[in-house]
Amino acid sequence: MSDLLDIHDLTAGYGQSGVLRGISLRVGQTEAVGLLGPNGHGKTTLLRCVSNLHRPSSGTITFSGRDTRSRSARDLVRQGLVHVPQGSRLFPQLTVEEALRLAGAASGHARTWRDGIDQVFAVFPKLKERRRQLTGTLSGGERQMASLGMGLMARPTLLILDEPTLGLSPKVKHELSECIARVRQEVKAIILVDGDMELVLNLTDRYHVILHGDVVHSGPSDTTRTRDEMMSLFLGGSANERN
Repeated sequence: MSDLLDIHDLTAGYGQSGVLRGISLRVGQTEAVGLLGPNGHGKTTLLRCVSNLHRPSSGTITFSGRDTRSRSARDLVRQGLVHVPQGSRLFPQLTVEEALRLAGAASGHARTWRDGIDQVFAVFPKLKERRRQLTGTLSGGERQMASLGMGLMARPTLLILDEPTLGLSPKVKHELSECIARVRQEVKAIILVDGDMELVLNLTDRYHVILHGDVVHSGPSDTTRTRDEMMSLFLGGSANERN
């Protein structure tokens, strides 16, 4: 069976500044892949290229056997590639349920929004409690849950999560990680980027370490490599590059 996502020799940047330098990786049909590495080394740029929010300079990205370059970001969402970007981006004057219904309609799944919302509430019970609350009044963790819930409403086959626990307290981060584990049961494949290395390794099947815009190390997420050994791969990297 072919991979769900295949990235080959991808380069990208901003103006004269190169960020990705010939990166290649793949995601299988039913696996979760983690991306690790310091800030500013290309993880977010890579995700934006995959979801067609940023145009690469060269290389190829294939999703479900088709080149993504001829498809818009909206088309990719309708075909199952859903990107939940860093930071909760919600409509503050909508209730939680209205935001979820809007996400279902925007992704072309409006006729099944009731089933979709039931699925989201099963994964995020707290959102069911907040269903009539304005998203602008939610806590940080609840806003992130709402963002992930909107991603689920698009019925993804590949769900991309960029820093879902950024800025959250340890307690809320733990709660959200349990929700992401439940998301894994609903979605065929996931790409997860997060600054919490242990969280990424606990929630994925494989990982890639990205430094200076390229994959420098890969392995199974049940690796016996210690945290200190993993961190040594990050030393010496510049955090000043644009991500």
